[in-house]
Amino acid sequence: MSEYVERLEQILGTTITKYTPNAIKFSNLSLDVLEYLLAQGYTKADNYYNASPTIARFIEFGRRCVEMGAMATFDGVGFKNEDSDVAIDAIKVVGVKDLDFVGEFIKFVQGCDEIEVSSEYLFAWWD
Repeated sequence: MSEYVERLEQILGTTITKYTPNAIKFSNLSLDVLEYLLAQGYTKADNYYNASPTIARFIEFGRRCVEMGAMATFDGVGFKNEDSDVAIDAIKVVGVKDLDFVGEFIKFVQGCDEIEVSSEYLFAWWD
């Protein structure tokens, strides 16, 4: 296993054992770790997964969540191939106190394949 793969496993907090065909799923990635992955070159600002927003837009929205007193976490895939990137395919937001912010979330995730809005959390996923 390459040093790149080992380091990616450390950052994501999981091992690359479950993959299809060369991607691992990860969940509950914090905004700080997503920003770190971008800064370290494990992903690119304009990277996206299917119809999802770009990494830069996920980070921007994650920062907006912090401003609103909420917390966003991200799910996605990491690739075993060093030429590929980490990509985000889902977002979950907890701690929303402002109903207007729910509207911002819905606008941000427009075009997602699945959305869940409740008093507990906001969730969107792209297939």
